[in-house]
Amino acid sequence: MSNATIVTGTKIPCRVSRTLDVGDFSMLHCLTWFNMAVHSNSEYAKGTWFKERSLAAPIIFAVADGLVHHADTVAELLAKDGYAIHAYVGVDNVKITSPVLFGDTLRADAEVVDFRPTKNPKMNLLIYKNKTYNQRDQQVIEYTSTMLAVKQDE
Repeated sequence: MSNATIVTGTKIPCRVSRTLDVGDFSMLHCLTWFNMAVHSNSEYAKGTWFKERSLAAPIIFAVADGLVHHADTVAELLAKDGYAIHAYVGVDNVKITSPVLFGDTLRADAEVVDFRPTKNPKMNLLIYKNKTYNQRDQQVIEYTSTMLAVKQDE
């Protein structure tokens, strides 16, 4: 079977957007223990250049990647060519490019950068780039993820 579906430049369908409010901030920061004052203390945050609490970078990544994987969009793309996700291998070149603040609505724009075989003929690496934007079309994060895809038995 050829890799007709999984080629460089293939868009990964990101079907949802997500508005983050005060409750989301509190829940996510408590869940991750990422509670620096700029993220968890409103009074402190008033003195920053954001003038309010901002979402922590690791959490921005988690939300952005969740937008890509929502409804198994990556798994669905791989399945078209007989592959399944086997493992999340790594994340590279993470750049936070704008803050995420209360009320921001995030949407992801992801595409395949590479899909290549490993030494094992049943395994490939899927590499995709995600650029996530807020409601003002300001990019808030970009990164590249690598996943291990295994060829399903035919």
